[in-house]
Amino acid sequence: MNTSSDHTVSDEQAVWNQAHDRLRDFLNSFALGDHAQISRLTLKLLDQAREQHRQDPTLAPVSLALAQAQKQTEEWFASNLEINSPLPSELLASGNLALLLSRAFRTAPETFLTAPLPEKLKESIHQALLVTGPDLQISSMTPRAIDYGPMLDLARTTWHRWNPREVITALLFWAGVYFVFYWWLSGAL
Repeated sequence: MNTSSDHTVSDEQAVWNQAHDRLRDFLNSFALGDHAQISRLTLKLLDQAREQHRQDPTLAPVSLALAQAQKQTEEWFASNLEINSPLPSELLASGNLALLLSRAFRTAPETFLTAPLPEKLKESIHQALLVTGPDLQISSMTPRAIDYGPMLDLARTTWHRWNPREVITALLFWAGVYFVFYWWLSGAL
């Protein structure tokens, strides 16, 4: 019996099954309505990853499959959605947002990752793409002292002096107010 070769085959199969599951989860994040299309795309991307793995067996199957899927998705967003972003993460985020907001791929999931995209579908996705404003620019903010105006002078002169007579007078006043309201609300008056 060849248990070591069986063990190696089952380990390799487990890794490719994990790659399949991760690819399916990645494609599910785009909210396509057709599970069969997700399965077809998953198997297509998995076959491409297996081919690359045959050429370079040192690459991890899960990383290879996800990198292949991400690369094809980025290229598809860049060519079909005309999103101008130098960073792949911004391209994926904007593209995914456009797809989710447009809900276009609920009605036509077979067009995902295909080229060219039908004009009607492309237009509906572009209408959903949000442009929130200019890109965030990192700048330096120098801390400045806050000018409180006359409130600072009033607070400095008031809070540093403590007069027991004023405190007792204030406590007696508020206690009197409390008892008047208590009797009035309880109906004793």
